[in-house]
Amino acid sequence: MDLLLQLLATGIVVGSLYALCALGWSLIYGTTLHFHVAHGAVFSLAAYFAYVGQKLLHLPLFVAVILAILASAGIGLLIDLLLYQQLERRGALRTSLFIASLGLLIVTENVLAIIFTPDPMQMDIGVLNTSLIIGPVFLTYLHVLTVALAILCFAALMLFLKRTRWGQAIRAVASSPEMARTVGVDLKRVHLLTYAVGSALAAPAGILVAMDVGAEPFRGTRFVLLASVGVIMGGIGSIPGALLGGLFLGLLENVGIWQLPSEWQTAISFGVFLLFIVLRPRGFFGRRVQSAEI
Repeated sequence: MDLLLQLLATGIVVGSLYALCALGWSLIYGTTLHFHVAHGAVFSLAAYFAYVGQKLLHLPLFVAVILAILASAGIGLLIDLLLYQQLERRGALRTSLFIASLGLLIVTENVLAIIFTPDPMQMDIGVLNTSLIIGPVFLTYLHVLTVALAILCFAALMLFLKRTRWGQAIRAVASSPEMARTVGVDLKRVHLLTYAVGSALAAPAGILVAMDVGAEPFRGTRFVLLASVGVIMGGIGSIPGALLGGLFLGLLENVGIWQLPSEWQTAISFGVFLLFIVLRPRGFFGRRVQSAEI
């Protein structure tokens, strides 16, 4: 029973990381319908931005993290402006956009590996690495911070989408791009904003992982893949669904190995995902994929 409680706690922490990444991915896909696998590149870059800020520029950890999130938002904006919008202007198919996004992910990760080597780059996190023992469950303050940030980012995103003018514009474009254009919404500006916000949401996940186990160049691929799986399980176009899907996936990965070897972790996740797609293709909260509503 102690092991099960530890796996549940670890699953919530890991699921919170997936949820952070999935929130940004869901927002971007729901608004633009771009299968944005380069989201994984932003995830990896955020980790190295924070690492460079703290270890090479000798900035305080908090300052390095804030600057890394802002830089990641800028990278997301540039990806849309210089890649996706240019391809769409030339009439590229969505398949071409996906291949370009995949190429950008691969190039970014390999450039990071060349510059920093594939070895994990450790950060100094001070008191966040302090152990926190709750009964039979072992955590650190960093793990608690991870769960808290996932909840906070979800709440902030929902408030932004429902209470601000730009958030309402994003919802309008996600619901009906043609209708939004008819009433005067600038789709290109909304897409740029969506990429900036979505990338800023992925950045904390990459930074938190780097704080825990070190920054690695190829970790973004796994996270964006699992984030997209979480979004599909939660329901494409649903922000609450992205949160729930990410948490569910984290719990599934960890609790699933309670009685099985850890080598089965990935197989369990994708096996359940395949069953989920067959039995409930719209996910927990999803409607029709074509509408991509938030």
